[in-house]
Amino acid sequence: MRRVTLVHGFLGSPADWADVLARLAPGIACDCVALSELGCGSIDEAASALAERLVRRPCDLLVGYSMGGRIALELAATRGGPAPRLLLLAASLGLEDESERARRAAEDDARAQVILRDGLDAFVEHWYRLPLFAPFARHPSFSAARLRRAEGEAAFWARCVAGCSPGRGTPRWHALPALAARTVLAAGALDERYAAYAARAKSLAPALRTELIAGAGHVLPLEAPDACARLIESTLQITP
Repeated sequence: MRRVTLVHGFLGSPADWADVLARLAPGIACDCVALSELGCGSIDEAASALAERLVRRPCDLLVGYSMGGRIALELAATRGGPAPRLLLLAASLGLEDESERARRAAEDDARAQVILRDGLDAFVEHWYRLPLFAPFARHPSFSAARLRRAEGEAAFWARCVAGCSPGRGTPRWHALPALAARTVLAAGALDERYAAYAARAKSLAPALRTELIAGAGHVLPLEAPDACARLIESTLQITP
């Protein structure tokens, strides 16, 4: 039995993996981690909590989407052992410019305040109007996913968006060469920003396998579950 641990993204839940899991070949056992179980006061805190979980429930492959991917990368870059193979879906490797980091941290602090002031439903409505999510908003899975997100815990997501802001995490671009042989980085072909991240990652670490998923935007587990399932299966074949 091959074991896979999956970590969802901001505003999501383990339910976001349902369509991916339904498409996996037999013989793969999956543990879907909720971000709420990882604290998420910071990316480092979440990575530490995830590492402790993987000691109790070892895996052959760690999969992270978006914020979950940043947590998975932080774990692999700083705590290596618990994740023999790594699949990062639409994951940023961090912001390096100090002014950009400060601006993003301030933006995420403001988002936290909006969540607490206006409630999660209003925030979710605004969040998914961002250009990043335009392909997802047109996808058949969007309506159900949007309803799930509106039912989340506002206080947790406010803490999460501020504490786990890309403006506060450590950039991990330079960790890539050491991780490349056991890592796959995927982005949607319609997700221009993250496709560019994948191209830069490949230039920094030529041994890294990168994949662009045709017809998909940022929310890969929901927009392209079949492609995600195939990536999980193929990444499991990597010799760590």
